Amino acid sequence: FSDARLPQSRGFLDGMKELGFEEGKNLTVTTLNANNDQKQLGPLAEKMSQLTVDMVVAAGGLEAEIMKPITEKTGVPMVVLYINSIIERKFVKDRRDPGWNVTGVDNLNAELSGKRLELLMNLAPKAKKILVLYDPIIEPSYIGLKHAQDQALKQGITIVARQTKNAGEVKTTLDAIKPGEIDAMLLVPNAYIDGALKKEVLPTAQRLNIPIMAHSRPMAEAGATAAYGTPFYDIGKQAARLAEKIVNGVPAQNIPFEIPNRYDFTVNEAALTRLTMTLSELVRSQVTDYVK
Repeated sequence: FSDARLPQSRGFLDGMKELGFEEGKNLTVTTLNANNDQKQLGPLAEKMSQLTVDMVVAAGGLEAEIMKPITEKTGVPMVVLYINSIIERKFVKDRRDPGWNVTGVDNLNAELSGKRLELLMNLAPKAKKILVLYDPIIEPSYIGLKHAQDQALKQGITIVARQTKNAGEVKTTLDAIKPGEIDAMLLVPNAYIDGALKKEVLPTAQRLNIPIMAHSRPMAEAGATAAYGTPFYDIGKQAARLAEKIVNGVPAQNIPFEIPNRYDFTVNEAALTRLTMTLSELVRSQVTDYVK
């Protein structure tokens, strides 16, 4: 889909190399990049369908959904490096029994929104009103909101949910928020909101002087206060093991989807300084790495 998928793609190729399959020797790789333009996914999928391949590797959920009808028709197995809410979005019928020729890693990104809210409250215990931007027709986004709302009930705080349907609405919604309306922001999985991080989300957080909890380390590297999620490179390597099984003759539909082996809680030290925030001993014990 874009260069943002490169970490899991590199992890996959490195994992395959460790398993004895090296690009240029006994492995031929054709890479199609939509350069972050979702409209290009359809034409690229059609182009992929015209190639003679033994396996399709989808770097993310959007790509996997676009390729699903093609791989179901052709019978070519698919390995998905990064996807979430696979049952809710009806991508598969069950993690252990996908129901068609696909396997991969379910990153649980949407389901972890409740955990992220819990970590955010440890980070900013005085926060009571948490903004969540979501799109009701994007399952991971809506599911992420629901998990955050469930956790908010337990924490006794308020989720300020704002519906957005495109990047333009993200800007309009954020521009309308006045100081004091919210105390923090929680990002749930949504491609165009993630894409607006640097241009719209971070400037709004700085204007309002509030922390942001994101869902991947690169987002913390870009300026979010903190993030909790699986390392992209690692799940790419994890998916390589599944691909090896297919190469060795195991049908993809007989290989259960896996969940990540680890998750990282990353904190941006520069963002903490800007917000004059000090980490409690509890948070320090939870953090796995820092970025500057």
